[in-house]
Amino acid sequence: MPWNHMQISIKADDLLILPQIGPGEMTREQAHTEVQNLLDRIPQLATTAATWRRGAKDDTVFSGPLVWCIYEHPAGEDPRLAAQVWLDDYAATMRTAGLDVQIAKLPPPTDL
Repeated sequence: MPWNHMQISIKADDLLILPQIGPGEMTREQAHTEVQNLLDRIPQLATTAATWRRGAKDDTVFSGPLVWCIYEHPAGEDPRLAAQVWLDDYAATMRTAGLDVQIAKLPPPTDL
């Protein structure tokens, strides 16, 4: 199955989860490299970039209200469908922790 990457920000004022979804149809290594490149571009994320480089737990890394991850999606399928499943699970986990988060409408796939 192909892989994709996603960057998520959580707005502090209303706890809205804002995802940015990659184009999909990547290898796992390509998706991992895309996240690494995003993290490496921001000097303030050096620690987060180092964590990702070492192999982040569950293919997910966090820095404050920002999250980066990679995930699989069925070949030929819009990667937003699998992203929605990932986001729904993430939101459920956040709600269990007492944060009443909501997920923004998914944008079209983009090159992050």
